[in-house]
Amino acid sequence: MKKTLIPVLLLLALLGPVSDVHALTRSEVEKNLTCYACPGEPLNIDRCSGGDQMRAEIDRRMALGQDKETILNFFVQRFGEDILTVPPQKGFNLVAWAAPFVALFIGLVVAAICTWQWAAAGRRSGKTMAEQTEAEALYHDMEKRVEDELKKLEDDA
Repeated sequence: MKKTLIPVLLLLALLGPVSDVHALTRSEVEKNLTCYACPGEPLNIDRCSGGDQMRAEIDRRMALGQDKETILNFFVQRFGEDILTVPPQKGFNLVAWAAPFVALFIGLVVAAICTWQWAAAGRRSGKTMAEQTEAEALYHDMEKRVEDELKKLEDDA
């Protein structure tokens, strides 16, 4: 029993749950923020003094052991939601994220319905070969009558 227990325990130790904990890096926080001094420029590529101040604050808060969300919330409270590179998906922001996809879906549905109705109308009004031949014969007959009438008018004149 001891001989089988040791390999089983070793196997469980190797396959055991691996911790997902990793050290938070400044770049992970920076890529979620824009520089307050250079609006619209992500902090991870910004090199101005305002960006340096923000990076120093991130370093200070990381040294205190704060997690990414806490640090981001600090900057949101200080500068507003515009400081984030990606707005939070809640409230009006959620509508702004979802509206183009909803509009695209509605447009595709309307286009499909219109195409289907157009095709169905064409099938309903489509003439059979016999009906087309009959219509052509009637057209030629009427054309001949008009020509005959015009000849009569010319001869009488």
